[in-house]
Amino acid sequence: MAEVLLLGGLGGHSGQAYAIAKFLKMEKIRFDVMTIPGTEQRFKGLANRVITLHQPLLPPNRRPNPRAVLSISHLLRIKRYKVVIANGSNFAVLPSLLGKLKGSSLINVETIDAVVEPTKAAKLLSKIADVTIVHWEELKRHYPKAKVSGPIYEPPMYESTEGDYVLVTAGTLGYEELFVEAIKQLSSEFRLVIQTGKIDPNKFKKENVLAFSYVDSFHKVLARAKAVIGVFPGTTPATATLAYDKPTVIVPNLKLKSAASLINMEPFARKIGAVIGSLSDLKSALKEAFKVKRPKYKNGAKKVVQMVVDMI
Repeated sequence: MAEVLLLGGLGGHSGQAYAIAKFLKMEKIRFDVMTIPGTEQRFKGLANRVITLHQPLLPPNRRPNPRAVLSISHLLRIKRYKVVIANGSNFAVLPSLLGKLKGSSLINVETIDAVVEPTKAAKLLSKIADVTIVHWEELKRHYPKAKVSGPIYEPPMYESTEGDYVLVTAGTLGYEELFVEAIKQLSSEFRLVIQTGKIDPNKFKKENVLAFSYVDSFHKVLARAKAVIGVFPGTTPATATLAYDKPTVIVPNLKLKSAASLINMEPFARKIGAVIGSLSDLKSALKEAFKVKRPKYKNGAKKVVQMVVDMI
């Protein structure tokens, strides 16, 4: 039987959970994963069991998800775990509360793109958590008792090579304006590979442009890119720079108002060695990104797992 419940969520939240899952597996700790439909595939072969439930609030405007009501009765039947690990998502709030009521210890992990201002879900859960973990020292002014893990990022799955394309990605929800501008400004000079998320990829299939919604081998696409253009809020830029040492541009997605505050964007880019770009001038930002030296960090997921070991 699994002793640990690892909570995922949308996009980067499940990515952070995946990083922790890899280190839990290395320590031979049996764990279950609870995450949203569409993110469960990455945990196959790692977790003892993968449970999918619907998240309560839907981005980008945090409207209630009527399908989440069906998940509550299922949640109430879930057994007691020794440890529950939350990863900064609104999806994690209810399972964490129920876990505490059943006597579980709660590890509350902030998101990597929260550097100077916390996310709402993690701040809320810090009030009941046994320990809160932040990636960056600066965030301790909001969490004075927090432990600093260092950045938790998805470990590389493939060797990084310099390919002949620029990868443009905006996570699960996509960002149509970014895709349109990338094609307009860059496709004459670079081959583009665009991950569109929930947006129809057929809108962007043009000469010198390959577009797709999702692919199981996304890490392979990332590892072979020449450079990466991603969005803030989002964790893919951290995977690009820290796991694969890719020149990376971050563009703010102003439609995502429910995730990490935009005040975090500049310090986040500086921490991971990325360049902030604008929709109006992607070419200059990409040129600058090729000059930036990316930092090296030990993966903070290892510290999270050590805390789990101490608790069980």
